[in-house]
Amino acid sequence: MKRLMILALAALLFLSACAANREKLSPRATVDLKSADVAYNQQNVEEALALYNKVLDEKEGNPNHAHALRRVADINLYYGETIAERAVEFNKKAFENYNKSISIMEKYEKPTEKELAAIRDMKKRRTSAWTRMFNAADTQLADGNTASAIEIFETVAAMDPSRTEPLYKLATIYQKDVKDEAKAEAILLKIYEVNPEDNTVQESMGIFYLNKKEYAAAIPFFEKVKQTEPLNVNNLMNLSYCQFELEQYEAAKLNNQMVLNIEPNNEDALADAKYIAFKLEDDAAAVGFLKRLLEIRDDDRDYQDISFLLNKMEDYQEMITYARKWHEYDGMNKDAVRLVILGAQKTSNKALETEFNNILKKMK
Repeated sequence: MKRLMILALAALLFLSACAANREKLSPRATVDLKSADVAYNQQNVEEALALYNKVLDEKEGNPNHAHALRRVADINLYYGETIAERAVEFNKKAFENYNKSISIMEKYEKPTEKELAAIRDMKKRRTSAWTRMFNAADTQLADGNTASAIEIFETVAAMDPSRTEPLYKLATIYQKDVKDEAKAEAILLKIYEVNPEDNTVQESMGIFYLNKKEYAAAIPFFEKVKQTEPLNVNNLMNLSYCQFELEQYEAAKLNNQMVLNIEPNNEDALADAKYIAFKLEDDAAAVGFLKRLLEIRDDDRDYQDISFLLNKMEDYQEMITYARKWHEYDGMNKDAVRLVILGAQKTSNKALETEFNNILKKMK
């Protein structure tokens, strides 16, 4: 029994030694590491940082010592929070050292629970460092420091290529602030390479080409989004708009109607539907959309369009109704009065004709 206990203790000591000494250190560096840990635990961060850096020295120490890298990252993260004017610099160092330490520790064979916990903790802190830098760039942008914002966004984008948030920011800056369409397009294509199936990316690409009036290039992106998000109203409206601009009126009508099926009182969609009907020379449909528009808003152009359309269709009674509403909305518009007079003549309504002739005389 005693022999078994001794063997078990020896095995435990061996495993502990393996866990504690995964990266080799010279005797001098070992002393520096212990001293650094003491200083760190006593919150003497400057002394601790200097000693950890000695441990990581290529000549006397080991630049791949995971524990020292982690503590250097921790101290830089602390500096990044407390020294505002150098926050970006310190958070970048923190991110880089966490990255190195995590990369080393994730290659350990049979990692202990303590090591796994350390990896999880470092990943959270690494994300915190990245987020602080991203927010710093946002602050620079809000303060009008565009060049500084670009520099930081480019840095955080390079630090974690899987994160597309800074790329979106850069694309917007280059498109709207710097007016460099080629640069903005290159960045968006980079986002697309990272997440080619992401609907947000697809829609952003479509909107970019729409804004450049490259409608044929925009349509395939909006179509892909439509396949997986058929109820995405903004996407459908953008798709319909591109088709309208390319004179694909039937296709534009179809997608616009999908919007109206979802949101029957969508003003923009109703207005677009009116113009699509005009292009298709469908006067009855145009009148229908104009009536729906005028139920939810008063608009001089809508009153004009519906009144002239009803005159064209020889629906004089309806024309009188809307021309009078037009006159009530804009009492100085002579066309509205003339159309009421015309409608009165066509329907043999002498009293109405006289009333509006008198109104017209007063307007001259």
